[in-house]
Amino acid sequence: MAMKSNFEQDYNKEVLLGRYLDTLYPKLLPDFTIERIKDINKQHQGIDIIIRKDEDEFLIDEKAQLDYLNKSLPTFAFEISYVKNNSEVLGWLYDERKLTHKYFVITGIFLNDVHDITKGFSKCSVTSVDRVKLKDWLVTKGLTFGKIMQINNTIRQCVEEDRIPIPELDPVSEGKFYYSKSNKAEQPINLVLRLENLIRVGVAKKVS
Repeated sequence: MAMKSNFEQDYNKEVLLGRYLDTLYPKLLPDFTIERIKDINKQHQGIDIIIRKDEDEFLIDEKAQLDYLNKSLPTFAFEISYVKNNSEVLGWLYDERKLTHKYFVITGIFLNDVHDITKGFSKCSVTSVDRVKLKDWLVTKGLTFGKIMQINNTIRQCVEEDRIPIPELDPVSEGKFYYSKSNKAEQPINLVLRLENLIRVGVAKKVS
């Protein structure tokens, strides 16, 4: 029952944040038309909203730091793998079933009332991360898909600690791996990257 309750709580947070973002996007993206996707199958394909301008169309997957409300973190976790029904599953960054063009990374999410999320949000930061450019940049750092899965497998088989630096990335200015082995049922392995660096190298852009 606790797992279901947690899922429902997370879902409610996402719905409430989505409503807030729908009021925010027209101000942030005045030159675009914005469509929120209701179809669950398209959502599973990594499409939360579609933004359009002239002949251009971008499929956007919203990723929000809803576990860290009323905090501003400089990094974001990109999912490499997780466990479901005792089997490892490929995370959304490399899942080829996802049609995502860009991630809208929502950080620095602050509430009007820190004790009651239903009273709405006061502010947040939105960073647009290009999915293809991100994976291409990782390749330039020596982190091909094969190398990342090799690191992933080593972590899942051998590592107990949470934060795992790797030689390919500067752990302070670029990023590191993070293994949530004990505090999340899905035991995700994430690549936690510094957003400021992704903007600097042209992988991401600040929206707000």
